[in-house]
Amino acid sequence: MGSWQDIFAVKIADRHLTEPWMLQEDDSLQVHVLKPGWKQFVQRRALGRFQCSQCFHEWSSAKVHVLFHMHRHRGKGKVWMRIFRQVCRQCPDPRLEEPKFSQETMERLLHNLVLKILKYFYGLSIKPSDLLEVVVDAPVAGPHDSARCEGCQLGVCSESRLAPALDADGARTHHTLKRQDRKLYAIPTHHPSPFNSTFRWKSCCCISSSLLCVLAVLLFVLLYFTKE
Repeated sequence: MGSWQDIFAVKIADRHLTEPWMLQEDDSLQVHVLKPGWKQFVQRRALGRFQCSQCFHEWSSAKVHVLFHMHRHRGKGKVWMRIFRQVCRQCPDPRLEEPKFSQETMERLLHNLVLKILKYFYGLSIKPSDLLEVVVDAPVAGPHDSARCEGCQLGVCSESRLAPALDADGARTHHTLKRQDRKLYAIPTHHPSPFNSTFRWKSCCCISSSLLCVLAVLLFVLLYFTKE
């Protein structure tokens, strides 16, 4: 926990906050279960590495979720943190294992946390682009094993599937917003495609030709009986 506290203290100091803030772990935290005056932030999709304490099997996950509850009272701030764990898939009776994070991942995650503190308790306006993407290492192959994820069992991962880049107050990460922007720009306005225009032109020609043929037959029959 010491590394988390050290980095957190540096991030607080970088923002010139003179009030003391404390960061502690609490494995009993629950999503959306808050005391009056407390705020919540869920950092979803952080990359963590695990090692089984029984068989020493190692694995990585890009869907490690970290829950924060924060509160400010009488010039002092407090943050409780819970990192959701996973179990080994190779052991018959596995234990919940804590993930390890790279230095860069921890710094990015705590950067986002401090921005939320500034927003909730000091009135700072935070833009989505100010939040950092936390999955910073190599991508992890394979699907997320929800049956062995503590976050999934407690409903945190199911919420992230419904809104993968949404934190507790609806702010999106910069990375997800850029993906959505690309999708929005890729959606064309209502312009007919050349294929559809050509198809309609050919259809009109066919219908016109058929009508001319029918008229020609009717004219021939009319002239024939007129001569008779």
